[in-house]
Amino acid sequence: MKARPFLALAALALSFAAGPASAGDPVPSLSSPELAQGDYSAMHMLLEKTVLNVDVLTVDVKFGKAAHEKLKALAGGKSYSEGLGKQVADVAIKTDDALVQLKFARDVSLDMWMDAVFDNLEQARDAGLITPKIQERVKNALPTWFAALKERGYEKGDRVLYRVRPDSLRTVVVSASGKVLMDRLEKDKDAPRVVMSSYFAPKSDFRELLLKSLFKK
Repeated sequence: MKARPFLALAALALSFAAGPASAGDPVPSLSSPELAQGDYSAMHMLLEKTVLNVDVLTVDVKFGKAAHEKLKALAGGKSYSEGLGKQVADVAIKTDDALVQLKFARDVSLDMWMDAVFDNLEQARDAGLITPKIQERVKNALPTWFAALKERGYEKGDRVLYRVRPDSLRTVVVSASGKVLMDRLEKDKDAPRVVMSSYFAPKSDFRELLLKSLFKK
């Protein structure tokens, strides 16, 4: 698998979070009681740059309780198959209650990250993940939205958290030391679907690994 397409799609999801910062809310957590716990409630994967076998980042997805019930019904006691994986992916894409966490395993400059976004925005549009209007808006706005990270970029141990809710998306960037570097809330009923689609679209670099991880018990 390649690092650049993943970073682009991760950036695409993050780029929706252009609204006002959240005020005093705790940083989203995979162990939050708002989210489901136990078997079939979470997915995990490690993305590698395969040519050099370099760890890039980990991805964790924790689902809300309604999606958890559907995932248990589909996957409980079964082995992974492409057909079953598609059904699970459909549940994941449609969910509007989830937490996605990225954790960087190495430093990534903001310029490298944005280059990946610009290279792949057109592909995301062609795949139906974003509209041409959103594509243009994101491309024009990214340098301003992420100006605070321009010099620093992403460092090893940084986490990006996307808290997906029915009508909003909260994005928090946290350093390895626990410092909140960005905290934004976007009120947008379409944002949850776009975020989840970016991870579970048929041609994404991480769909299969995430899906298979649900069945590893």
